[in-house]
Amino acid sequence: MSLLRSSLTLTLSNLVVRFGSYVYRILMGRLLSPYEFGLLNLALPLQFFVVVLASSGIAPSLAKFIAEEHARGELRRRDEIAASSLLYYTLAGVLLGAVFFTLAPLAIEVFREPSLVTTLRISAIALPFGFALAALSGVFQGLRRFGTLSLTLAAQQALRIAFALVLVVFISATANSAILGSTLGFAVAMLLAYLLFRSLGISSARRSLAAFKGVFIFSIPVSLTSVAAFALAYVDILLLGVYLPPQEVGIYSAASPTARLGLAFASALTAALLPSVAALSAKSDRAALRTQVEKSYRLLFPILGVATAIALLFAKPIITLLFGSAYAEAAYPFRILTVGSFFYGFFTVNSGIFQGLGKPSLPMKILGAAATLDVLLNLLLIPGFGITGAAIASSLSLAFAGVVSTIGIRREMHKI
Repeated sequence: MSLLRSSLTLTLSNLVVRFGSYVYRILMGRLLSPYEFGLLNLALPLQFFVVVLASSGIAPSLAKFIAEEHARGELRRRDEIAASSLLYYTLAGVLLGAVFFTLAPLAIEVFREPSLVTTLRISAIALPFGFALAALSGVFQGLRRFGTLSLTLAAQQALRIAFALVLVVFISATANSAILGSTLGFAVAMLLAYLLFRSLGISSARRSLAAFKGVFIFSIPVSLTSVAAFALAYVDILLLGVYLPPQEVGIYSAASPTARLGLAFASALTAALLPSVAALSAKSDRAALRTQVEKSYRLLFPILGVATAIALLFAKPIITLLFGSAYAEAAYPFRILTVGSFFYGFFTVNSGIFQGLGKPSLPMKILGAAATLDVLLNLLLIPGFGITGAAIASSLSLAFAGVVSTIGIRREMHKI
């Protein structure tokens, strides 16, 4: 499958996933009270932490190793890595989920909302399923089974929406029902993905800690990069919850994820590009590698440019169409965040290139610096400027990551 065709397939999938996530928010915002919707938006980041790990940490790390072993013809080694990674990443999810479940009462000290504890605990239950989904996605990506990957991701969103709607409408219109629906969506989507995984014949491969070790070591800086990406995506929302009432969190929550809609193509392009870069790097095909990177930029720039222009020109109609007139105030921060997202699209692709080249620490350092900048700027600007200050802080941090990573890629290409 060509880079363009792969990118278009995954772009459609990413659009479905992202739009599905926004449909979930829109429906819950209309069905829940402002207070319950505020609680939901303070608990959702825990599950989105898993989504970020899946798309930016665990999955690309595993995809790199799978693609390299497949390119070398080492199919037994490939299968051992896939089966072992699924087992050990799932166990890691169980451990991390237990930690967050136990620490949930700390939310009382941070957000001053005792009722948030149960919501966070339900959210934490999704972590083992999310980690397993991350590993399975990495296998599908590394084998270039992009159709299977797209089906898995789309099913996850569809199931989250379906379960949440049933529970909120027929059980109780609370944040607990909404987050339980999301958790059930993770669980059932994982089972579907595992059935698809078994159909590949890999699940019977020998499992060993040694086969997993290389993937895990490589994934550490990549996963730390994804943690920084999570901070860039949600630290503004969490800090708004500390300083402002839930209603303000709800308004900003309409602007922040919507501004990232244009990143669907960048994420899809990265998913298609990373295995190609890893395979070409393993073969030391420098000319083809440079061509592949240049082609990715030629695909990325016009798509992001058009998406950004549309968002800037039609910010208010987009927000009111998706969330209703009650969220019209979100149009201004939406415009600000859209500019930062344009630059962040380049970081997304650049990060995949670095990972494919076997240099995951470089995007980790860049994104770590950007996340630190984001936290500091949010702490500085939110008390005085509210949601506008949060938008300015996040947009500047996103732009920093995009510009610095692009400079780094250009220097790397000159070395090849």
